[in-house]
Amino acid sequence: MKHNAFALVAHERPEPCESLKIVLRRFGVDTFSVRRCADALRLLEQTHPHLIFTDTQLPDGSWVDLVNIVEETAIPICVILVGTAKDPEMLQTASQNGVFSFISPPFDDEYVSRLVSRAMALVRARRERYSRTAAA
Repeated sequence: MKHNAFALVAHERPEPCESLKIVLRRFGVDTFSVRRCADALRLLEQTHPHLIFTDTQLPDGSWVDLVNIVEETAIPICVILVGTAKDPEMLQTASQNGVFSFISPPFDDEYVSRLVSRAMALVRARRERYSRTAAA
């Protein structure tokens, strides 16, 4: 299924995010990589991504900092945490603090497609509500 979406991929290391970008492109998700939270902040207002896939750590912060940046913008965006190890405490903390989901390699096409579909439905609904509120 083609999703016609745009995602920022925030990562310092090439893997696992480079392989995720290949899977995302197969499903119609255009991607742009950033290495720092500051780079993401600059691009958020300009590009209005639907999704952000982020490593747990970046050179100038962590996923928490990136979620905080997203929450300060008026643009509805889903943040998805990318990692290689599932730490139950971190996952619970992430979900309680604005992270939409967690994904780890190897990236299963069907799972990625379902995840993106759910995230895009949420983002589109939130953006529609935001547009109606802003127009009122």
